Amino acid sequence: MTSGDFNGFDFHNYPTPNVSNFSDNLGTLAPIQPSPTYPPNGGQGPYGSSVHPGDKIPSDAPPRRRQLSFEEQSRLAAEEDKRRRNTAASARFRVKKKAREQALEKREKELADKVGSLESRISSLETENKWLRELVMEKNGGSDTVVSALLDKQKPESTRKTAAQSKSDLSS
Repeated sequence: MTSGDFNGFDFHNYPTPNVSNFSDNLGTLAPIQPSPTYPPNGGQGPYGSSVHPGDKIPSDAPPRRRQLSFEEQSRLAAEEDKRRRNTAASARFRVKKKAREQALEKREKELADKVGSLESRISSLETENKWLRELVMEKNGGSDTVVSALLDKQKPESTRKTAAQSKSDLSS
């Protein structure tokens, strides 16, 4: 980046703030939203600036910091703590969400495999049923009524009544 990318503002002069355990040494922190500074002469408009793009601020000049009151220090520490807790909570949420998605994908794969195995079992049972029906038909001379009577004997009582009702409905 060139020096004019941030209107000549040099971010390297500011140390990284360090807040640990709400220590009383918070006066060295820069405010999160510093109060705006206006040029001393009233001739410039509200958007005027004494620093022009491309001008370089001398790097040997220490950054100006105002003394913060205890309340401001506490507020800044609380804001920083809140930001850190929020960031940590967001990270935990993303991890949990990813774990949930992986569990759902695993469950989906297991269910798809189970569906496939059940479909193949259904197919094999239908084929076996067809072969057995053909064997019974050959043995009894191709009479469908004999096969139906044999099947009715094998069914439980409640199923026979339902089958008899459906046959009578079909014949009507």
